[in-house]
Amino acid sequence: MTLLLVGALCIGIASIIGGATGFGTALVATPVMLLVGFDVPEVVFVNLVAGLVPRVNVAYQLRSQINWRRVALLGGGSLPGAWLGAVTLSVLPEQYLKPAAGALVMVCGIAMALPVRTETPRQPSAAAQALTGAVGGYLGTTTSLNGPPPVLLLMRARLPPLAFIADLAGYFIVANVMALGMLFIRGEITDSMLWPRLPVFVIAALVGNLTGLSIARRITPGMFRSAVIVLVIASGAVTLVVG
Repeated sequence: MTLLLVGALCIGIASIIGGATGFGTALVATPVMLLVGFDVPEVVFVNLVAGLVPRVNVAYQLRSQINWRRVALLGGGSLPGAWLGAVTLSVLPEQYLKPAAGALVMVCGIAMALPVRTETPRQPSAAAQALTGAVGGYLGTTTSLNGPPPVLLLMRARLPPLAFIADLAGYFIVANVMALGMLFIRGEITDSMLWPRLPVFVIAALVGNLTGLSIARRITPGMFRSAVIVLVIASGAVTLVVG
């Protein structure tokens, strides 16, 4: 029971951050849940489900803000990237991939902080969106860090905070469904992962995400941009050090 409550608290707090910035739930929850005693397969599964369910709600709430063409390009591009990442894992040990990915993510964060010529929203090219999805898919299957590439693209496009969160929600729905499908096909989802912990974790994720989304509605674009940049650079640094 103690482990269940601690896990729910981890998911809830991480989901507040994820709801407020559009990503980062797994980044915050994963190391803490591993530290308190959860197994890696369950942490991966829980983070995928806990990230998927709230984002379906976010996508519904912000459906008028979603650019469906961009979501389709990002999500479609992630498929070949995810496949290439899986192939890479079978060839190159994970301990070499994580530091490289961490450095790449930190570069993404630094690139976000660079000044942009215009403050008005602009549409990235279809090729840039598909390529970004591919890079995200590759990082997702190799290091679980599939968020920073699309985050960088959307930040450089100068999207308003709610449009940013809406497009990311659509992207993560596609990415998480694909990942859960792979786990199911490979038989890596066990009964103990589903009951009794999963419903509690999903409820904690929903409450946390709704709280975070209410925060996002109140903060200024400048504050939002700064929070996202800090979170991306922190995620890269943690992956670099731990890897």
